[in-house]
Amino acid sequence: MRFACCVAFALGLVPLSAHGQDDLEEARARFELAEQHFEEGDFALALTEFERVYEVMRAGGHPNAAYVVYNIAIANEQLGREEAALEAYERFLAESPPDAPNREDAERRMRELRERVRLAQQDDAPSAAVPASAGVSPVGIVVTAIGGAALIAGAIVGGVALAASGDAQSDCTDGVCPVSARDGIASAQTLANVADGLLFGGAAVAATGVILMLVLQEDTPAPVAAGCDFDGCRLTAGGSF
Repeated sequence: MRFACCVAFALGLVPLSAHGQDDLEEARARFELAEQHFEEGDFALALTEFERVYEVMRAGGHPNAAYVVYNIAIANEQLGREEAALEAYERFLAESPPDAPNREDAERRMRELRERVRLAQQDDAPSAAVPASAGVSPVGIVVTAIGGAALIAGAIVGGVALAASGDAQSDCTDGVCPVSARDGIASAQTLANVADGLLFGGAAVAATGVILMLVLQEDTPAPVAAGCDFDGCRLTAGGSF
């Protein structure tokens, strides 16, 4: 937004009580230079001159010194220095009389700037509070799922082993089994061993997956090879902790 310049000297200057005519002339010259810079769009140069004018007028006890603060505020706003502009508008309202020109505009601009600063801080808060790399690692999820699948497979194989063992031992009498039943019993024992391997191995893989979910960041490269078969479960993982 482009603002019209300026207020203060149009209201009339009186001699600066503490510094005399030389300081008065310096203030006039600097104010005219600040106006020129402002109209040319050189807001940083205008701000520097307005601040010097304010210092000279305030040191001399000039009654219109507070009006220059409005110009300091609009120069800061043109430069995108919203917090500095907000502080200057607040100072202008605190130091100027109730009937000061542009007081209503300063109040409106101050409300707008407060909301703008609040929204900017709100936008910046998530990035400051939560690192971009934070999050549950998909590697851990995959490994946990593999372990869970092994546990389910172990339970199924274990059920089959129990059923096969029961069928094979149905021909046994008083703990003595015929030769024909021995193959069935051996097969059932083999299935039981496989079931144990799947259950214990699956539990280990699942536990490792949970740990990986907790310690690996979402963007951490971690190649993982995991799997279970009838010989047991194996896991190879690489990553940064």
